[in-house]
Amino acid sequence: MGVLLIISSCSGCLEVPIEDCEDTDCFPFNNDLLNELLSNPNSLDVLLLASENSKLRVKSSTTYETETQQGEIHWNVAKDDEQNLRSIALRFSIGTSSIDTEVIEGTETTNIRLGNVWYQGRDAIPDYKDPFYEIAQQATEDPDGFWPSFGFDTTSISGLEWTITHDVQSLEQVASAQNETHSIILVLKGMPPELIGVELYGNDDSAFVLSIEKGDDVQLILQPDLPKAAIEFNIEDPVELSDGSTIWTGYVPSGFTSEVNPADLTFHVLESEATIMEFNLADLTLNQTDEYGDWWEFLYLDYSGDGYFSSSDYYEIRTNSPRVVSIRTYDSWADSWTGDITNSND
Repeated sequence: MGVLLIISSCSGCLEVPIEDCEDTDCFPFNNDLLNELLSNPNSLDVLLLASENSKLRVKSSTTYETETQQGEIHWNVAKDDEQNLRSIALRFSIGTSSIDTEVIEGTETTNIRLGNVWYQGRDAIPDYKDPFYEIAQQATEDPDGFWPSFGFDTTSISGLEWTITHDVQSLEQVASAQNETHSIILVLKGMPPELIGVELYGNDDSAFVLSIEKGDDVQLILQPDLPKAAIEFNIEDPVELSDGSTIWTGYVPSGFTSEVNPADLTFHVLESEATIMEFNLADLTLNQTDEYGDWWEFLYLDYSGDGYFSSSDYYEIRTNSPRVVSIRTYDSWADSWTGDITNSND
């Protein structure tokens, strides 16, 4: 921590005479001006930044400790309104468990990252939305959900004694202070100065770091010629009915955000990994008898009415077969079973 504070207080400092400032539109800040900025609850408003900037990236990292292990959560959300592209990346780790994913979307072609490996996805009806507003809406509807930690109340650190350094050429300022629980570093840039970075390092080894990039510093690019990824979709578990038949039924979940040609998807009835019955969703319905004399009924309903396999669509598979089988969905576009992205194009 000491090294961080030393670096932040010395890096890029130019000893040049600059007239004293008396309002928040001037450079550099003194202690009073910085605290005046921090006392404004809108001094770090991500939604306001999203409305004012067509290109924006916000990153946050949270480090915490439980009684037995340490955890980290890293969010990286970016948008480029000019290209209709957005990116949402999450890296989460606690103990020996971890998740590291990213999705770049907004056009008919998407890029999906798992760990260090990238895949190509598709969306037949792309519906670009500002990710910052969409996340804010979802967080409002589900406040207990798992959302990026982009909210920070600057008024909670207003009134501290700050050590402020500045660089005239880059118009960057770095301020550091301490309170009873944290060491704090702020980064401001531009004229008038805007808050683009917050770092809090707790006395309990916890940490929170938030940074903001705007304009040409934000680059979103779709990579071509990647391995194709099957959609993330799995059929619900079967239910035994009172008449002795078995039914698999369900709806495409609301979290399914793409639209896919139904002709790309085929339900397979598998017995010991061998297909004994199959149904292409483009056929909508099928009634058939298998080689053992048992009947199978398949149904797919495009409840959304968009002509594609998408959120809220309904499926049903019913049989009188007593055989032990599993139902899987094959994605011919990706040449892979759905819900199994790591085996795409194998």
